[in-house]
Amino acid sequence: MAAGTVAGVYAEALLAVADSSSTRAAVVASCRDLIAERALSANVVALLDNPRVGKASAKQTLVTALAGRIEVAVVDLLKLLVDRNRLSDAHAVLTEVVRLADERDGAVSMIITTAEPLADDASARIRASITARTQRDLNVSFAHDPALIGGMTARTPALFVDGSVRRTLAELKRSITNVPLPDSLWANV
Repeated sequence: MAAGTVAGVYAEALLAVADSSSTRAAVVASCRDLIAERALSANVVALLDNPRVGKASAKQTLVTALAGRIEVAVVDLLKLLVDRNRLSDAHAVLTEVVRLADERDGAVSMIITTAEPLADDASARIRASITARTQRDLNVSFAHDPALIGGMTARTPALFVDGSVRRTLAELKRSITNVPLPDSLWANV
């Protein structure tokens, strides 16, 4: 994203705050955690953005849910987004924070998404395998999406690899429905 976008502006500001307070690593880790947990899903954002809930209650809910496990600067950013009616941009902001931090550190982020959450040992094996194969400094995080049915996807800022059952089934459907039928098939009808 460009620095002039909403996500870019807030991400730059959060990183500036983190750098000035020497909490950059913790802020970036908190952003990664929120992204991986899908803590700010569309349903959660819609609930917190509901005018009937009110901004004060929405901010208090964020503080209660995230306090102690997410860096304070990130929680403060989310509260600011609530105040400015921008909570729907939170995922883009968090993603941009991670991207900018990785870009500045020379690292590449990779998000592995599976149909079900992985056990810690499986995550560790996948992380080790990817690091060994790429021989690059990768920040590998994990997410899950039941819509994949099985398999996994891997996403970096420049690459998307889809090894999911959902993709395989979609390709199978496409190949079956696009088979050309000869005219002779309809001759005796």
